[in-house]
Amino acid sequence: MRKTILLVLTMLMTGFVTFAQDDNQRITDEKTGQEILIGTVTRDGLLQIGDWFQAEYDKYEPSAEDIEQIRSFRKNFPWIFITLGTWCHDSHEQVPRFLKILDLVDYPREQIFMVAVDRNKKAKDFCIGDYDIKLVPTFIFTDQGEETGRIIETPVETLERDFLNVLRGNVPAPRN
Repeated sequence: MRKTILLVLTMLMTGFVTFAQDDNQRITDEKTGQEILIGTVTRDGLLQIGDWFQAEYDKYEPSAEDIEQIRSFRKNFPWIFITLGTWCHDSHEQVPRFLKILDLVDYPREQIFMVAVDRNKKAKDFCIGDYDIKLVPTFIFTDQGEETGRIIETPVETLERDFLNVLRGNVPAPRN
């Protein structure tokens, strides 16, 4: 079942399947009363929901050596599915950092797909149940519809090093 879901996700990302869902939908978080994003999201949506995104993006300085090594995989970059919560501290920290890494390696934006979930790990009309998302953010890497690795919540080493390890086939063990 997981293979089928990842194949469908890959087709969505490549434009073979389209659906009429608006990006950056907002709802009110029941716990805080603040607006959060739900469903498919874009970088613009993250920038508009609060100042946390730009602040974390600007201050993060990834390893230049790891960035260069990630660039060497450019011809074989995987698709990336990011599940995040705009209410979540770890997402506030890790998602801007990860997107900065992607920017520094000139990652193709069409190979990145982001979905925001509520506190119950629901994404409104977008079903993420088959992705086994327990913590956010979760970065899932796929190649030809097959999952090749994931980074869950916080990196084992650094985001760029964990990403590099996934590219090398050395999937980092998630923290417990």
